[in-house]
Amino acid sequence: MLARSRKEAGPMTRKRTGYDAACYYDGKLLGRCTKADSDAYTLLMNACGGEAARVLREYAYFSPELKAILEKAALMQADRSRTGGMFHAPKSSPWGEVQSCETLCPGVFLVSTASHGGTMVANEVAAVLSPAAKKCGFKDRGYICYEEDAQESVVLRELLDKKLWNIPDRIKDKGQFEENLNQSIRQYHPEYWRARQSGREAVEAARSTAPAKEAAR
Repeated sequence: MLARSRKEAGPMTRKRTGYDAACYYDGKLLGRCTKADSDAYTLLMNACGGEAARVLREYAYFSPELKAILEKAALMQADRSRTGGMFHAPKSSPWGEVQSCETLCPGVFLVSTASHGGTMVANEVAAVLSPAAKKCGFKDRGYICYEEDAQESVVLRELLDKKLWNIPDRIKDKGQFEENLNQSIRQYHPEYWRARQSGREAVEAARSTAPAKEAAR
C-alpha cells in the first residue's frame, strides 16, 4: 500500500475549555488534558508501577485524550526497555531477508524483501494498536506482522489515527492515499472498519456531551 522503491481541514469546532493540565513522561510533553485526566494518569501509573502498557491492559475506560497520552508513554517505555532507547531494524521477516526498512515510528517497521514485504510491529509496542487491528495481523518472532497491500493498510490507518505517523512528503496526493487506505480496509477487513467507525462515533459522542457536563458543575 505504501509506495516503496520497488514498486482536512474539517469544520470549525468550538474550543474546549478545561484542558489546562498536561501529562509528561521523562520530561517530554505527552499531551494536554483536563485536570481530572492528569490526576487519573498519575494515579493509574503509580498503581501499575509506572508501566503505561499495563495501565492500558488492566483498565478499560479512558477519555480519548488520556488514552492517547498513555499510548505515547507505552511507546516510549517499550522503546527504552527493548534496546536501551532504540529499536533495531529487523534483519529478517516472515517474507525473507530484509532488503530495505523504513521506521514509521519506534518499533514499527515497513520492510521490503526480494519478493514481498509488509509492516512489522514489535510486541513491546503492540499496546498502541486496537484489539481489532491486532486481529488483522499475524505473530512471528516477536512481531505482529501485516502483509503489504491488504493487511498493511490496517496498521497504517491505526498510526495515522493515533498521530504516531504522518504520510511522507514523497506522496503528493495525501488525501487520495488516505482514501485508498480506507477503501482497502473496507474491502478486505470490514470487521476492523466497523470497529474503527464505532469507536470514532463513541469518541465524538463523548466530546459533544463534555461541555454540557462541565457547564452543569
